[in-house]
Amino acid sequence: MTATEVASEDATAENFSYEEFFDREEIFAIAVDSPNGEHTLEGCSNLPSPSISASISTSDHHLTGLDSEVHFLKADAVPSIIITEVESEDGRVTKSASLEDEILSNSIDEKCDNISHVPIQRISVPGFQDIGEMLVTLTDEEEVIRRQLMRGSSRRDIVSIVGMPGIGKTTLAKKVYSDPEVAHHFHRRAWCSVSQVYGKRELLLDIIKDIQGLPDEMYQMTDADLELKLFQKLKKIRYLIVMDDVWDVQAFYDLERSFPDDAVGSRILITSRFHNVALEARPGSEPHMLRPLSDDESWNLLEKKSFPTGGCPEELEEVGKEIARQCKGLPLAVVAVAGILRRTQDTDNHWIKIAESLSSRINADPETRCKAILELSYMHLPSHLKACFLYLGAFSEDKDVPVSKLIRLWIAEGFIECNEATSLEAIAEDYLMDLINGSLVMISKRRSNGKVKACCIHGLLRDLCLSKAQEDNFLQLISRNDEPYASYDVYDYGSDFYDFYPSDPVTYECQRVCIYLKRKHFIHSRPSGPSTSSLIFSAFSDSYPRRPYSVTFICHHFKLLRVLDLECINMGSFFPSEIELLAQLRYLAVSGDMESIPGSISNLRLLKTLIVKGLVGKITLPDSIWRMASLRHLHINSYAVFSLPDDQTDSSLLLDNLFSLSVLSLCHVKDAEKILRRMPQLHKLICIFRESWNSSMNCNEFPALDFLTRLESLDIFYFGRDLNPGEFTFPLNLKKLTLSHFRLPWHRTSSIGRLPNLEVLKLCYGAFVGEMWEMTEDEFTKLMFLKFDTLNIAQWDASYEHLPVLQHLVIHNCKNLEEVPFDFYGIPTLQMIEVQSCKHSVEASVRKIAEETEGIKVIIS
Repeated sequence: MTATEVASEDATAENFSYEEFFDREEIFAIAVDSPNGEHTLEGCSNLPSPSISASISTSDHHLTGLDSEVHFLKADAVPSIIITEVESEDGRVTKSASLEDEILSNSIDEKCDNISHVPIQRISVPGFQDIGEMLVTLTDEEEVIRRQLMRGSSRRDIVSIVGMPGIGKTTLAKKVYSDPEVAHHFHRRAWCSVSQVYGKRELLLDIIKDIQGLPDEMYQMTDADLELKLFQKLKKIRYLIVMDDVWDVQAFYDLERSFPDDAVGSRILITSRFHNVALEARPGSEPHMLRPLSDDESWNLLEKKSFPTGGCPEELEEVGKEIARQCKGLPLAVVAVAGILRRTQDTDNHWIKIAESLSSRINADPETRCKAILELSYMHLPSHLKACFLYLGAFSEDKDVPVSKLIRLWIAEGFIECNEATSLEAIAEDYLMDLINGSLVMISKRRSNGKVKACCIHGLLRDLCLSKAQEDNFLQLISRNDEPYASYDVYDYGSDFYDFYPSDPVTYECQRVCIYLKRKHFIHSRPSGPSTSSLIFSAFSDSYPRRPYSVTFICHHFKLLRVLDLECINMGSFFPSEIELLAQLRYLAVSGDMESIPGSISNLRLLKTLIVKGLVGKITLPDSIWRMASLRHLHINSYAVFSLPDDQTDSSLLLDNLFSLSVLSLCHVKDAEKILRRMPQLHKLICIFRESWNSSMNCNEFPALDFLTRLESLDIFYFGRDLNPGEFTFPLNLKKLTLSHFRLPWHRTSSIGRLPNLEVLKLCYGAFVGEMWEMTEDEFTKLMFLKFDTLNIAQWDASYEHLPVLQHLVIHNCKNLEEVPFDFYGIPTLQMIEVQSCKHSVEASVRKIAEETEGIKVIIS
């Protein structure tokens, strides 16, 4: 048996990991300017860094100085051209003494790193795409909140939006937060969702993530250190913090110490259903009470949602207006009813039946009325969608739900009906779109190809999920408020634990159990679930797995599990071999310091998804991995070591159903090809291709991948010496390609341009080098999204004929580029150009294109 290591044995490399490598749309590296003006990757020779983040030089650009900023703009509310300029606060800043004496004397030297990823079809601020469509435009309400945020006292102030559930508080807050004028006015902005049950630490981490990102070391900080860090980052700048869905004013008091008041006009925006919360947060002021929609506004929204491509037929208008009136001005109710109407036939009889059904269910209480409408919407779902909808209750309140994870869980649960002509993943995506089109689920993020990356549901709909799930014994949520956990001590961080076993063992009877507890409470209660099929653990306070715990009891106490998600629990140095006892497993996600996975893992013959989050070093996969014929998704975020079978001709040793693979690194050429040839159905691949350390100086070639005929998405970072001349041999089916650090001459793009189905191309961190890219006709004929990030290109010779269907162009941190070709104004499909950290001449060229092109959106930052 020959072991093929997919990573270096180098000591420094074993401690390296890309923390978010597999959930990002591109790989980030440390970009530094070399003396000759080219961009290099600092530290890549030995990969010493525990994480990689983008660092953008401010040379040759107006983003310099203390208060340089990157703004997120809501492009669908922007005029043809939006230019974000820099606002200096020098000479206008006064100091606060509340925490000042505790602060290290460092200046604000980090800029916003969360760069917008704007979808092709719909362009908006990251995280909030499509949510604003839930609410009809209330210009008067938006203007009131905008004015309170941007005008008035220079002292830090609190603005509150109050109203009943479903009236649109969060949507209004997001629309204002995304407003380009608001984005321009504040140097930093952050959003945190508080909800009824919250953790101070989790809120701090959420805010810091928006302000500057979250390096690994921050998860190790105490709450006091996090408070201080946030205070430092907000000091002497104008910031906007949104605290959404606040139930108790104590949540604001818990964070207030971290919000400095430097008299520069900072604001905290609070949304709450409770009037007294707003009054206590800012005594003596009257919060903004959000008004219901008028009957006309309700009808306009209902018509827009029921008939998105045209107006309402005349014969349905009267009954339609009556249905809208019965929603009593609640946008959530209007949108939910529209979802029902879209699923019914457009006839008088069907609409009258809906109106009668609403009338029979609705009483005078607006909140109860809204809940009744939501329940009616749920009841109109087909049975296969009801289970998919109820499963959304398993995810944290007010958090985005990653669609990739949701789909894998649906598949593991058996919710997706098989179809030989279509993949399970594609069918699951259709199910999700049915829920979205039925207005039960909202899109919160889109990918560069326009597909849904993350979704969310309204709080009232989540309440409905949990209520129906409990009625049907479908799903049970266990929180710290449930016994026996409510009786446990609440201290967790950095503590040493004693052996504790409850006098009355905890037994779960529900089919699916979702745990929202501190790790020690769950582990030490040693619960059991003899009939439980799914166990999903989400750590309360934060998701970083600190100290290790033994989880072997799960394998004995939950023997019928189909889903086991322990990604938030550090299982320690050894992968528990007892997991082989869980013969029904379809989904397994684990985390730990382990260096290998036991061969007994192959006894899980039904396993479809295996996710291993290694916390240190490399992970050796067993030889038996090739016998796991049911495996569809394999994701390992550490250095992996694959073992190839001795008998290379044994056709049974294949991962014949593997749909997606992400591993940190694959060795170069022959070894990588041998591994990937045993995954013939692969649709998505994310990895680093590394040059083999024992490779000859004359055989440094990129592996051929054309044999992966099903591959649609490829994201690769090259690490090694310069590649020998030669053509890429990518699969013809490829639709999305991200290349990083290949350092190839621009003429090598021709083999990429000839790919007949390529729609998305991202060239990052020296993917191609050279001053000029001279494009060739009859290439990139289907390309809709093109991104340059940290390239040394200076001249771009191209016309509208070279990118005939381009919709979205992104250029980030290309310091040498002189201009975007003016001829691009002739691309009829072009909708969006985004420029960040480039020369003024690039900005001027983009402005010129926009002046010649009606309706194009431009963001310059």
